[in-house]
Amino acid sequence: MPTEVILPKVDMDMATGQISRWFAEEGAHVKKGDVLFEIETDKAAMEIDAPASGVLRDVTGKEGVDIAVGAAVAWIYADDESYAPISPLEGEMSTKSTEGVASGGTSL
Repeated sequence: MPTEVILPKVDMDMATGQISRWFAEEGAHVKKGDVLFEIETDKAAMEIDAPASGVLRDVTGKEGVDIAVGAAVAWIYADDESYAPISPLEGEMSTKSTEGVASGGTSL
């Protein structure tokens, strides 16, 4: 199972953060402890290390964009793991059943 790379909370009142720079590119082989990206706060810049060794995939954390603390910004696949891109809708419920229905249950 791939290892999730999350945006960590580096300040007590931090709800969102921004990645200022990625040090590894999608598809790169990384080792546990390698610096993956940098987060800038009001007070300092912090380097975030890889939580596992493997291949960096599904990099969704974009530089300069607000990201919720704890959100997945990438995944690391072990060398022997098969790779299948992660769908951005994976795990979300479909909204088709509620389309075209007004609140109160009447059709539009």
